[in-house]
Amino acid sequence: MTYHESQVFINEGIFGVLDHGEVPIESVHWSGGLIAPMSAGAMVRTGINTGNVRVEVHTGGPMDSPGDWEEEATALVWSPTGSLRIESVVDGPRSDLPILSTSGPGWYELDIKARGRGRNPDASVLHSAESYRVALRPAPEATTPAPAGTSTLPDSDEEARRRRLLQG
Repeated sequence: MTYHESQVFINEGIFGVLDHGEVPIESVHWSGGLIAPMSAGAMVRTGINTGNVRVEVHTGGPMDSPGDWEEEATALVWSPTGSLRIESVVDGPRSDLPILSTSGPGWYELDIKARGRGRNPDASVLHSAESYRVALRPAPEATTPAPAGTSTLPDSDEEARRRRLLQG
């Protein structure tokens, strides 16, 4: 098993596990605590509002649990292009962290472990004490349901409209 680590800039209390930079924010399911799945990828909620957090990406084999992780969450995420990676919503993809969806397009189980989210709630701090460990593994097709409210991906015209709206 291998770990890759980086500081990720947080704005508005989130960072993304995004596919090819797409942010289908209108499809986000905020009902969960730590992970908010979207029609492609997911958002991860942080404790701070603005600043940097430490993110570890785990690749290869099952993720071990040792450590003082305070929270854990798992969610199904869709990767239409097979390019899921950690992204700052301001700075974009973290090129120093590997692509997570190593099996190409499809459904994945996203595991997030977190600690320190309650230390500086909604604060702006240059370097937060928050840490996240992220792992992604292909979801077995036989047990992979579509997220609530999505039976297929939007058509290309709808995706183009969404991109224009998100760009301003």
